[in-house]
Amino acid sequence: MAFPDIKRIDILKVSAGIRYSVARPQGLATLHIGGKKSMDMHPKTTMSVREMGKLLGLKKVDSYWLVHKEYFDTILLNGKMRVVIDSFEYWYAGQVKYRKVNGEPPGKRLMQESYSARDIGRMLGISEQYSYQVMKDAGIKPVLVDYWQRFPREAFDQWYAGQTRFRNQEDRLRDAEIEENSMSMPDMARLLDVPRSVVYKILRTSPGKELLEVISLADRKRITRESFDRWYSSQTEYLKPEDQPKGVPRKYPTYKDSLTKKKVATSQGVKEVHSSGNPDYLTVSEAAFLAKCNTVRIHKWLKNDRFPVLKLPGRVIRIPKNEFEEFLKNRRK
Repeated sequence: MAFPDIKRIDILKVSAGIRYSVARPQGLATLHIGGKKSMDMHPKTTMSVREMGKLLGLKKVDSYWLVHKEYFDTILLNGKMRVVIDSFEYWYAGQVKYRKVNGEPPGKRLMQESYSARDIGRMLGISEQYSYQVMKDAGIKPVLVDYWQRFPREAFDQWYAGQTRFRNQEDRLRDAEIEENSMSMPDMARLLDVPRSVVYKILRTSPGKELLEVISLADRKRITRESFDRWYSSQTEYLKPEDQPKGVPRKYPTYKDSLTKKKVATSQGVKEVHSSGNPDYLTVSEAAFLAKCNTVRIHKWLKNDRFPVLKLPGRVIRIPKNEFEEFLKNRRK
């Protein structure tokens, strides 16, 4: 089979009765001198199209189709087409569609130079779908490799170094001690069993304004536990549930009661579920009600990346309402 549009190099050399070729499959070149053969210990640099096909488990037509696509260099040797091994290996390391029957997996160079959305999700602790949105917001355009979107590693690393909201596993381990010695605003609200609005009031007024030390971690404000202990011992207005005097009425609603709730109609009557307070996002409870299933099923779908999800600090999950409704619509078809 001939492809006239393919660039070929004829390296046949004939001089003084000496002919040099690299056609031995054992990997050694053969030197023909005066009709006699001797072994030259140079490594094999090319392979036949048939050998390449066997390497990838391809038939003849598919093998020549790859050659025709000019993914790697070929040469003409003694009138026969051969594949340059170095060029083939470079191509093999930059794609994921073709796999050797026996040998290393493909895409080694591709993995070194780029990330998939799943890679980014695992690094940042977010879902694969949300990774696409984060990269889009960051202005990082994906490249298409064998119908597979990949994000350039250099662009991702540059973006990551310039932001503080998302953290990879290494940074989370580094910040573990800071998290251990501090608490988020919802943590403080749960500890005192008061609404979060009360926590912000404490931070704005004395003695909380002077005693509570606020730090920022992953673009979220946190209060150091040491400063909380100092503040707590300096006042008697805000007490933990275990320190509350018996028989004394509460001044503020409990943290749980302060959460926004939503009444929804069901076949069994009116049901009250926790609401995110944002009409564009759903809590797990709201999503479960909308899908007419339990929350276990919702978490299973989340684990399998069936729809986008927003993961917030404190293991808070929010589900985009439009995407979830579209998922349910397609599921019921």
